[in-house]
Amino acid sequence: MLLPYAPWLCWLIPIIGTAVTPLVGAIRRKFSSYLAVLSIGMSALFSLSMIPDIYLGTAQPDLTIPWISNSIIQVGVCIDPLSVLMVSVITCIGFLVTIFSVAYMQQEPSLTRFWFLIQLFIGGYVVIVMADNLLFMFIGWEIVGICCTGLAAFWYKDPKKAHIGLKTFLVLHIADVLLLASILIIYAYSHTLNITELSQNNNWMGELSRAGLLFITALMFFGGAVGKAAQFPLQEWLPDALAASPSCFNALTECLAGPFLMARVLPIFHEASLMGYSGMVNFFLVMTFMGALTAVISALIAMTQVNIFKVLSYGISSMIGYMMAAFGLAGLMTDMSWGYLAGTFLLTVDAFLSALLFLTAAYISYAVGSDNLHHMGGFKSRIAHRSMEVGALALAGIPPLSGFWCTNWIQTVAWDLAAEAGEKGQFMLMISSYVIFALLIIGAGITAFYSLRMMGLLFRKESYGSKEKVIRMPPSLMRISLVATLVITAFLDFLALLLIPSFNKFLLPLLGALTFSNIVDVLMYIVPSISTVLTCVAVAVGGYPAYQLYIARRVNPVKLIEEHRFLGKVYGFLWKRCYIDAFYHKVAYGTIAFSNIVHKRLERSIDRLNYFLAHFVTSFTRRFRKTHTGVLSYNMLTAFVGAIILIVLLLLFGGVIP
Repeated sequence: MLLPYAPWLCWLIPIIGTAVTPLVGAIRRKFSSYLAVLSIGMSALFSLSMIPDIYLGTAQPDLTIPWISNSIIQVGVCIDPLSVLMVSVITCIGFLVTIFSVAYMQQEPSLTRFWFLIQLFIGGYVVIVMADNLLFMFIGWEIVGICCTGLAAFWYKDPKKAHIGLKTFLVLHIADVLLLASILIIYAYSHTLNITELSQNNNWMGELSRAGLLFITALMFFGGAVGKAAQFPLQEWLPDALAASPSCFNALTECLAGPFLMARVLPIFHEASLMGYSGMVNFFLVMTFMGALTAVISALIAMTQVNIFKVLSYGISSMIGYMMAAFGLAGLMTDMSWGYLAGTFLLTVDAFLSALLFLTAAYISYAVGSDNLHHMGGFKSRIAHRSMEVGALALAGIPPLSGFWCTNWIQTVAWDLAAEAGEKGQFMLMISSYVIFALLIIGAGITAFYSLRMMGLLFRKESYGSKEKVIRMPPSLMRISLVATLVITAFLDFLALLLIPSFNKFLLPLLGALTFSNIVDVLMYIVPSISTVLTCVAVAVGGYPAYQLYIARRVNPVKLIEEHRFLGKVYGFLWKRCYIDAFYHKVAYGTIAFSNIVHKRLERSIDRLNYFLAHFVTSFTRRFRKTHTGVLSYNMLTAFVGAIILIVLLLLFGGVIP
């Protein structure tokens, strides 16, 4: 290793910083900020130091130390291209967000608690990425979920935000129960939780298949990822959580842990599919359809939201839908490298895009004192405008930015899968692939609409708010962090096409074969595809009305909705988030009402029975005690006389009867 013990220190340092933060914060509040910058910065340094070892092929793939001697409970790190790539992305973004947060949160009274949660969040996230076994990974998984809940309810004195924290906790843990159940089933059949051992020994998958549990186990595993990744139907926690939490934290969205988890286990499940185990094709179809549906549904809801953090949250959910669809397509194809490479590349680039967009939103929100898009117009900042342009245009899929290449790439994989399934005579799979392709194309058009809408509302000359609005100038530290994030993201964004071959070579140990040896191979695969034409058409169809409505302002969107009743109903349906969130509230309040009925009827009846039995027993014991102690003397006298009569009768009858 370039730096000794880097695979361990990259997650141990933030966790140690977490433990020390309350003590340091008690000495002086600002010291907790300095400690967070130091610990997360060192974590990023140790993470980046592992990249040369991957390129040179000198990294030891698996380092394990048992927690207890001769025990299956172990803590170990896995050093491979995927883990090193993701840990570098997480810690670098974490470091940039930390610098931004030092200025953003400087007046916050609960500063120590904030840094405690942020460092623990980074440490838990790195544990997920670096863990070499499913149990250790699940520990990091739970740490991240708890920190997300704590940050969603950070201002818990506000009842609404406290409620959002509870909602986040419940939704995430519904998915976590599914993940834990699948891990326990896998261990019961494989007798190991080590990811490398699970991939090298396929016998456990055969036993699960013969028992009829392979599809269910894989589906529950995916269910755990669905919760963290904010995928349909569990995506509604994310917009509320990110809108309620400290805005600078939003760039550290833990929902990227979901697609990473599926990327980690995809080779294992793909091997089961190649071996013909029952249910695996259906499993990958479920994953792909869930991702494609999320890409469309989340993008549709983002079209109507006015809170900028909710718009970006639905945008993240939609982009992760593309990632999940890519991994599902990879599992369905004979050669998984096409979809796997597309999904991981989008995961890497989108992490920085999301960070840039959220930091820009937090920067503008800090200045204008509002999260409402209608109140942000008129704010003049060259840095904020350039940052939003780079992020939003890439999100919209405008060529030749990264969003265009990534989404087009995944759509091309879907088209290729349809052709492959047709050649094999798998007509249902072929039809499914065409449907998925169509959904992804539609999602691209809708994404272009809400991205340009967001830019139009932000860049308008005047705000809908008061003209006497006070503008705060963000501190220089926030500008420095935003500029650094902009430079890194712009590099990835504009040079995405050139970076794909190098990215392919970096992941070569996982893929086993070089998919793209140079940029010509990339162009020859993506550009001639029908996906390129349809993507451009979809972006134009979605972007043109958004341009007319919100940028050129040739049509008033409010009057348009009022004049057309159908558009008004569609807008209302999307504004209410397709009633998915309302359905969750109905389920929650219905559960509360049912529990109240159970309490009133069943529990109170049980309580009455318990009180009756208790009263009967105490009454009986009280009488017995009085009899035993002689308090009730007439009872004792009666008992004594009765005993004498009984003895006399026995003697008489004993003498008569021989």
